Amino acid sequence: MPEKFPSAQEESPFKIETIKTPDGNEVSFCPERGGIITSIKLKGKEILYLDKETFNNTGVNVKGGVPILFPNAGPIENPKFPDLKQHGFARTSKNWGVKTINSENQTGFAETLKSNENTRTIYPYDFQLSVQGQLEKDGSFTLLQQVESLESDKEIPVSMGLHPYFKVPHNQKKEIKFDFEGGDIIERDVENWSNGGTTSIDNPKIKNPDAIIKIKIPSLGTLTIDVSPEYRKIWIWSLPEKDFICIEPVMRDEGGLVEDPELIKPKTTFSGQVNFSLDQVG
Repeated sequence: MPEKFPSAQEESPFKIETIKTPDGNEVSFCPERGGIITSIKLKGKEILYLDKETFNNTGVNVKGGVPILFPNAGPIENPKFPDLKQHGFARTSKNWGVKTINSENQTGFAETLKSNENTRTIYPYDFQLSVQGQLEKDGSFTLLQQVESLESDKEIPVSMGLHPYFKVPHNQKKEIKFDFEGGDIIERDVENWSNGGTTSIDNPKIKNPDAIIKIKIPSLGTLTIDVSPEYRKIWIWSLPEKDFICIEPVMRDEGGLVEDPELIKPKTTFSGQVNFSLDQVG
């Protein structure tokens, strides 16, 4: 029997949209809470952690789900963007538009966020950000993060990312196995990242186009994450006594929006995607 997700939908003032396939895979998301993905169930197993108290409280950042990081991942302290907060403004925006897709050939959704007067005061560019989710026929789930430049004569800097929180008992974090190039660095640095620090490694896809990230998580199973090379870095982060691990595909390390951004040319589109699958369910 599929695991029942502790639904924030019944207790929250925010509307959560859910799409599902006949074989039991499903994804939930909330456009008015920053477009966040609140739940991903694969093979009947919930893979995401969600702190419902932070989800329901707009005065704090959500701990859980998959927050959308745009235009920057991580903190930024630079006079060029004095009012831009850590992880950007997309994750707190209420202005996401949404379209669900549930047809014979596709099961997914598309959320869009366009620049407006408020965003231009802290990030002076015209853009359309879209996040498209697709429950694939092979039982996996794909997130496509896409930025369209609406500028006519200047480039748009971005250093975006995604911030997935995956479920793991806090006392079993040392048992997580990271089966990919760079995984040994993460395992050796467990005392750092499990106590509020961040471990950053290069996306193995940059060196090897066929590389994927395999992570054996106690009580969950083997999580496979296929991260496109546009996300050059993978951040690992958690907090003590909390039942999650964050495995974050990001484009650059901290400060990348100013120091080494991706520059999107006028009237062009830039995108990156991440695919999640679950095997050997725990």
